Amino acid sequence: MWASVQAGVAAGKDLNAVYQDTYAALKPKYGHWVIFDHCMPFDVTRCYDEATQYRDPRVWTAERDRQMWKTLEGIEG
Repeated sequence: MWASVQAGVAAGKDLNAVYQDTYAALKPKYGHWVIFDHCMPFDVTRCYDEATQYRDPRVWTAERDRQMWKTLEGIEG
């Protein structure tokens, strides 16, 4: 996961594109795990934070949760 996110960030990709690439890369090996689809958005978002501007974890809030889902679902605003 970390290598995929780092490569996406280095290529200038946004969170949505990095998530899509990372999900596609990991699904063949881990997609059968029940928790895979649930955890991926949060795990990739955390890795993206660390690979960009937030070395330490940020507090997870309801607003941050909504913004993450908007970003990953391609919703503007």
